[in-house]
Amino acid sequence: MKILAFDTSNKPLSVAVVVDGKILAHIESTEKKTHSVSLLPDIKDTLKKSNLTINDIDLIAVAKGPGSYTGVRIAVTVAKTLADTLQKKLVGVSSLELLAADGDESHVLVPLMDARNDNAFAGVYIHKDGKLVNVLADQHTSMEKLFDTLKPYQESELEFVNATPRLQELIQNQYPNAKVIMSEDSLPDASKLAKLAETTKPVSDVDNFIPTYLRLTQAEHDWYAKGHKEDKNVSYVEEI
Repeated sequence: MKILAFDTSNKPLSVAVVVDGKILAHIESTEKKTHSVSLLPDIKDTLKKSNLTINDIDLIAVAKGPGSYTGVRIAVTVAKTLADTLQKKLVGVSSLELLAADGDESHVLVPLMDARNDNAFAGVYIHKDGKLVNVLADQHTSMEKLFDTLKPYQESELEFVNATPRLQELIQNQYPNAKVIMSEDSLPDASKLAKLAETTKPVSDVDNFIPTYLRLTQAEHDWYAKGHKEDKNVSYVEEI
């Protein structure tokens, strides 16, 4: 199977073409360019290095969030457009699951994305029968609440992935002997995304595939703050 995989949900941008488990090309960029500018040229370059065209691809794999609102939207929009116009299969993989793929298979993996103010996007994953299994749903949570949910696990079992210096400080105060992988050592890897996509069910309805945010966007927050009720079809535009 020929897979085009890409992730823009975090600061680094990663694109890869993987064919039957073999990495043909992989581009990883940490340049200070917006992902909206870089993604399509990087996809084009990755395909060129693979000696493939976009029409040769069988499956599009995208990191669907959580993460940067804008970054997640960029990747998901491009993935949906390619899948729809070219009639390709589409797979969305949790951005936290992708980070967990950097962890040690013998540990209980806690991938993190710093959400500021001692909050984080976090989940808990374990390796079972050669696959990553989500045992605590991805969520937006305070670190205090996260630590509370981790009480059933032994400190020596835990491995936190993608910690910023502030999150590392909080973790080490709570679990001084737990393993911590810092952000600079746990960059999202699109080739690992492709591998995860191989065992993930494709999206059944491409049109209704949406990013995973896990918390309100600013538009939603402002809307509800004005007293509006939840409405799945709301546009957050009001008549004045």
